[in-house]
Amino acid sequence: MTPGIVTGTDRSTIVGVATGTPDGGVAIVRLSGSRAQEIVRSLVGELPTVRQLARRRLRLGRDTEDALVVVMPGPGSFTGEDVVELHVHAGARNVELVVATVLACGAVAADAGEFSRRAFEHGRLSLEQAEGIAALIAAQTDAALEQARRLVAGELGREVGLLASQIHALRCEVEANLDFSEDVEAGDVQRWRGEISRFVATMLGWLGGFEAGRRSRERPRVVLAGPPNAGKSAVFNGLLGRSRAIVSPVPGTTRDYVEAELKLGAQEIVLVDTAGLRDGADAVEAAGIARSRDQIDGADLVLWIEAADAEPAVVPTVEVVCVENKRDLGCRRPTWLGAVGTMGGVEELRAALQMWAQSRVEQPWIGLARHRDRVADSREALDDAAAVLDLSGPLEIAAFQLGVAEQRLTEVTGRSTLGPIGAEVLADIFSRFCIGK
Repeated sequence: MTPGIVTGTDRSTIVGVATGTPDGGVAIVRLSGSRAQEIVRSLVGELPTVRQLARRRLRLGRDTEDALVVVMPGPGSFTGEDVVELHVHAGARNVELVVATVLACGAVAADAGEFSRRAFEHGRLSLEQAEGIAALIAAQTDAALEQARRLVAGELGREVGLLASQIHALRCEVEANLDFSEDVEAGDVQRWRGEISRFVATMLGWLGGFEAGRRSRERPRVVLAGPPNAGKSAVFNGLLGRSRAIVSPVPGTTRDYVEAELKLGAQEIVLVDTAGLRDGADAVEAAGIARSRDQIDGADLVLWIEAADAEPAVVPTVEVVCVENKRDLGCRRPTWLGAVGTMGGVEELRAALQMWAQSRVEQPWIGLARHRDRVADSREALDDAAAVLDLSGPLEIAAFQLGVAEQRLTEVTGRSTLGPIGAEVLADIFSRFCIGK
């Protein structure tokens, strides 16, 4: 049981739909709590053998449903409580009727993430593993999926637990010398300082890896920008290999940004076509230009496109690849990449984008924003402890800062001997889950 978490057998029995959407072939309705078996027994009669799916007639008022039922008693279930699952025919109305019938028998509707929260409270999952389940469901890229699986497997928790135990051991050693601080030798302080430096180095590696992981979980945004009539939409369509944006020789045709996903080998990016940037536009075009500037500000990379038959413009000071389009009309910018819109010549540009996307791939360390913040807090406390030792300050303060570092680090997993993680933190984390998880 996680320290500081209060649980009981008299809490409500909850019900929720565990499958993503009710429009497939089968939907799973999950119950968890002390009355789960009693409620289902009242609807199907005899329950099947534990942990074996069995066919039962599920009574739904005047109707019946042909269902499969499986019983998973606590504490060896996902939540640590008695869990029963009803595998029923999918379809929104049918699933709603099943859930309504279970509610009428005394269950209560599960809150977002309540199944996972109960699993955490009963020690079946650590906090970062529960967050990994949510990340697994929300994953949009292969990298995000891999990192989520590693979180669920407990890889981060094991690393964090090992380092937290080492900090704990050092804190205990420092505290053991509080009453005999005058007998502490310089060699001991130097050794303590060395251990702290090693802890900090490990955390710095994690923090760099967290950022690399964040970038790999997100599709980078590549924004096509430049003056009007430079052929941005033609290049956009050429890169996609299909007509997605309207192409016209009339300046100002593109009034708003258009985005599409582009796969480059194993890499995926979001390609964004924007309105041409110029002064003196009418009110509608000016609004589109303002949105273009917002897209440029939020881009991971800008493809700055100018036409070969146009005068050079001012290139923005962001990470940019410069492209001269309409090379069939000449070449004023020989050092730029060349393209001829949908007529061809975009393969070099596609290759450059793929090389750029691959260069962003680093060795990511698993972890979400909350984990990064807790590690950063822990590292700051370690720096403070080291500063106290460097200045021959009071050992009480050094020990206190080591305790803070340990506490912040164990908040990653939610498992701590120093006190419970805050209820507000738990509520914030699990409120982001879907209902059936």
